[in-house]
Amino acid sequence: MIFGLSLLFGLSERVGVQSYLSYHLLTVLNDQYYFSFAVLPVFLFLCTSVMEDDTVLVLVRYGTYGRYFFHKWLALSLIAVWFWIGQIGALLLSGLGLPITGNWPGASVGQWREVFILLQKYFPSPWAAILCCAGQMLLGYWMIALITLCLGHFFSRSMAVRLLMALYLFAVLWIKLPVMSCPPFVYLTGLNHWVFLLHNLAYPWRLPLTTATSAVLAAIMVWLVTCRWSRRIAVPGRCKQGLAPYYRRILFTSKNVLILVGMILLVTVWTWVAGGVPEDSADWLIRLFIGHGTGYFYPMGLLTLLTMELLPLWPLGGFCTRAVGERSIFLTVRLKRRNDILWALLHTGHLWILLYGGLLTLAAIIPPLLLNFPLDRGLAAAAVGLKLLDVAFQFLLILSALCITGHATAGFVAALLLHFLCVFPISWLPTGISSLARLDFPQTGGTIPGAAAAVLLAALYLALVLWLYGRGIKRLFNH
Repeated sequence: MIFGLSLLFGLSERVGVQSYLSYHLLTVLNDQYYFSFAVLPVFLFLCTSVMEDDTVLVLVRYGTYGRYFFHKWLALSLIAVWFWIGQIGALLLSGLGLPITGNWPGASVGQWREVFILLQKYFPSPWAAILCCAGQMLLGYWMIALITLCLGHFFSRSMAVRLLMALYLFAVLWIKLPVMSCPPFVYLTGLNHWVFLLHNLAYPWRLPLTTATSAVLAAIMVWLVTCRWSRRIAVPGRCKQGLAPYYRRILFTSKNVLILVGMILLVTVWTWVAGGVPEDSADWLIRLFIGHGTGYFYPMGLLTLLTMELLPLWPLGGFCTRAVGERSIFLTVRLKRRNDILWALLHTGHLWILLYGGLLTLAAIIPPLLLNFPLDRGLAAAAVGLKLLDVAFQFLLILSALCITGHATAGFVAALLLHFLCVFPISWLPTGISSLARLDFPQTGGTIPGAAAAVLLAALYLALVLWLYGRGIKRLFNH
């Protein structure tokens, strides 16, 4: 597979370009997309297929676990060598027929001009740069193999795969997001620094930092394997007892999380398509959180507002209805206090709202970062924070209606009716007050100060919490 992918990438670099063999190899070896989306996924898949330890019958033949681990790493490193040979062979085959030169190119080298200028500062000839790039790639494979085997021993397979995917995602983001070249991210070392020499040459201190980080990490892994091999890092499982963990398992299902993610993607894509490419980060934030003002009726604005505030609460309302409906005699007698069930509902609901806030934050900051815009941190924090307060208030409103009527639908109807009151000139209407169209920011034309809106939502939130603990829970047990 790697031979075919490398051959395809190599041939694609030759299309319509007259070059020399050394320049061709350098362009492919320094192609970030080739490494990120062709090489690393295949090599990580190869490593994860052998990351777990063998049976005890195999382990006892080596005497110590350290000796077994070392031999297994040597075997995987040998596989990495063949992987590397196949990759280099495919690249050489893709450059078959190109003339050979040992000099650096002149000024006209197209899009690779800056790369060649950077490499020319460190290497006397293109072939020296090719050898170093290829050698760095092989050393990176060996380092990744060591990390994979270490994770496979000390963690469960599922957790080890997740950690590797996180490292891979960091490498991809380092390439795609300009913010990754700014502190503090620029000081981190990832998979891309181990296999991609060019990422270690951007700054004079980058290569020594990568070397030192790799040496320390390798030493720690060797020490763990030789001295702490019998210990496994246990990740807390999902079998915790209690009402809150039980409710979390009900709410945080794959279906509900996909609904939440899909809703965020829908609003983000619609905002982008409707308004086009934003001019700056403030323009994007205003378009995303503009919502709906008061004293008029704009269908699309109100629909977007309802999508951002009520749709995330739909799985939460269904969960609350199910949780209350399952209140059997067996559950009731095990509760020390009636407030325990309310605390579990509030705890689970607020975790869901925090998840929504995290996804909403990503939708607010990723598009400006992709466009290399400076982020308006103040406006982003205010918009997301007020939106979370608004959604949390409406969640308590729905929960209060559930305590009174026994049905969460009544709470949704009440919240929906309050949203439709925006057609009247009621500037202090609490539902939807997080809309930037109503807030008085320098970039918006609203009339309500952001701090005043936050105080209003916090006061209403606190009042509903006190009512739920004082009267609401009693009404809940009357149904």
